[in-house]
Amino acid sequence: MNAEKDKGMASIPVAWLLSIFALLLVAIVARQVRMPVFARTSFGVALISIAIVAVFVGVRFQFSDPVFIVLQPYLAAVTAPAFWLGFHALTTQNGVPNSGAVRVAASIVALAWIIIAVPYPWTASVAVILVNTIYAVRLLGLLRLPSERFVHIAPQADPALRTALGGCLAFITLVVIIDASVLITGMAAGEARAMALLSDAAFLAVATISLGVVTGLALVIGSDRQTEDEAQSIARPLDEDRAIFEKLDVLMAEANLFQDPEITVARLGRRLGVPARSVSSAVNRVTGENTSRYINGLRVQHAVHLLESTTLPVTDVMLESGFISKSSFNTEFRRITGQTPSGHRKSHRPDAPMVRKQASERSTS
Repeated sequence: MNAEKDKGMASIPVAWLLSIFALLLVAIVARQVRMPVFARTSFGVALISIAIVAVFVGVRFQFSDPVFIVLQPYLAAVTAPAFWLGFHALTTQNGVPNSGAVRVAASIVALAWIIIAVPYPWTASVAVILVNTIYAVRLLGLLRLPSERFVHIAPQADPALRTALGGCLAFITLVVIIDASVLITGMAAGEARAMALLSDAAFLAVATISLGVVTGLALVIGSDRQTEDEAQSIARPLDEDRAIFEKLDVLMAEANLFQDPEITVARLGRRLGVPARSVSSAVNRVTGENTSRYINGLRVQHAVHLLESTTLPVTDVMLESGFISKSSFNTEFRRITGQTPSGHRKSHRPDAPMVRKQASERSTS
């Protein structure tokens, strides 16, 4: 009896330490200002869900209180889709997954919640296992993509990205293995034996804690190394880089490819007749920015021209410039010009002086 109690107590720090480290990773991810807001938000949601579920598990083992057991699977079903959406956002030009990907993720989570709500033993475990398995496979698919597909990640930071993506995949896979083992044991030997197995399995979470720390450090080191390498690259771009970048600039000016919201580094490479990685490296070394920011810079320049020379609504200006997300448009526009699109139009409207003059003449008459 005492041995079983000691085993249950030993698992408590593991669950709560996992919660603490998950929150630590939330803080680390929040510092990655180069990362798109959607990606940081998705990673934050995934990590916070892990932290809360770990607290629920700790409370359940320490106090034998099942009060949170109803909520636990609902949160667990969110973690893997949120991780996948975050990494997927890094592969899109505007830093936001396409609406289809978001709808599929929302539908899968909603279906899982419906299954969880069915008052039948082990349905919650089945639902969570299915969701995690689906998104473990999808995370593996992202891990197999070439580095140039991650347009928001500089080539120098690719190892850090792979470490973070691999760490998330390993975590989700470990959760699937633990949940499946508990489910099979519970169906064969009863809930009491399943809970004992879950207590033992909690010690495996130590590996995920270490993995999480390594992942977080990789993100920080990768970000610092990216900054240092970019500074060195600006000072020493190769002649080949300059030649590629000049061709790219001409192509952008003549074909206005930046207006295509689906433009990718791979497509640019095909148009220029060079590997996509060479395009990314040339842009990074010559400008010190990744390809996505370079393209967004051209889009903002075009938007500035339209705002100053036409009366198109701001939304139409956004679409004409190649943006499809209002939040991304506003963020990039403010980053480059220091103003919002509407504010820029008000301060640079060609007829503004004439309007004020006519208003003044009417008031005096």
